[in-house]
Amino acid sequence: MAWDETLTALNHVLANLYPLTEQSFRIVEAAQIPRAFVAFRAAAIDNWYEILRVANVRQKVDGIVIAALNDYPDNPILQQWIKGDLAENKGPIVDRDHWKSDSSGETLEKLMGAQSTLLPISFLELGLERARSVARVRTANGTGTGFLIENNTLVTNNHVISNVDQAKKASIQFNYQQTPTGLDLEPKEFALDPDAGFKTSLEDDWTLVRVKGDANADWGAIKIEQTDVAKTQWVNIVQHPGGGPKQIALYNNIVSYADDKRIQYLTDTLPGSSGSPVFDSQWRPVALHHSGGWILEPGTKKHYYRNEGINTNLILAAL
Repeated sequence: MAWDETLTALNHVLANLYPLTEQSFRIVEAAQIPRAFVAFRAAAIDNWYEILRVANVRQKVDGIVIAALNDYPDNPILQQWIKGDLAENKGPIVDRDHWKSDSSGETLEKLMGAQSTLLPISFLELGLERARSVARVRTANGTGTGFLIENNTLVTNNHVISNVDQAKKASIQFNYQQTPTGLDLEPKEFALDPDAGFKTSLEDDWTLVRVKGDANADWGAIKIEQTDVAKTQWVNIVQHPGGGPKQIALYNNIVSYADDKRIQYLTDTLPGSSGSPVFDSQWRPVALHHSGGWILEPGTKKHYYRNEGINTNLILAAL
């Protein structure tokens, strides 16, 4: 079957259960998948993406889950996969027929909900400007996303670039995207310069690292400023999903939870999107995307199928 949100959920769960590449060998073998067929990765989220991609093609995902259940028989996500009901606890479904009625055109020319979805046309222009500062991050362990702020500083996740040594071996690419006709543009690559500036937080999963050269001159900067975001607001993510060309998620982007540390939302992402800026409708960064799947809502014991970002106010405080 095609890759879908249930496989993304499994991706995140298995990456948490088996963070080391060596741990995944046994599960792959138990599912009767030859190791030679899998391009194992060092980063857990990328490693399990590759494993599940191969397993999905070979119809061996159930074998992966059964092998993991032998180690973690009480894991609710693995249990739900076997029962076939993993997709039940999703975000709200937008009713695509809610506008159909026998009413006249005059009565239909109204706002359709409590929150208007009308935006100035400049929203598109400003979004393109912000997107210029979003880059693909290439490391020895895989790919991620990051964005450029003032003083030629890159913002990404700690789990994308964790230390100075990793930063020295990494590079970033701007303009890795396609034209309206589907042609590939030429990426512009920059090395990183952690000796000139490096700061990271394992707890809040962010990294700040200087970029060699003057990337700001051509690719601008995204300003991080104090912002507030609340449940039911809209957010948009410019990202490099799967390490591929730059994309944007614009549909059904509803904030489901927000506090001063974490923001959870329904916006689509994939492995490789880690480190992406999460924007509000004024194109201000409100979060740094870092994870997703069946995640715990802070202050509760409930897990929901969502994506999650780090509140950018935490990064502003570090700056």
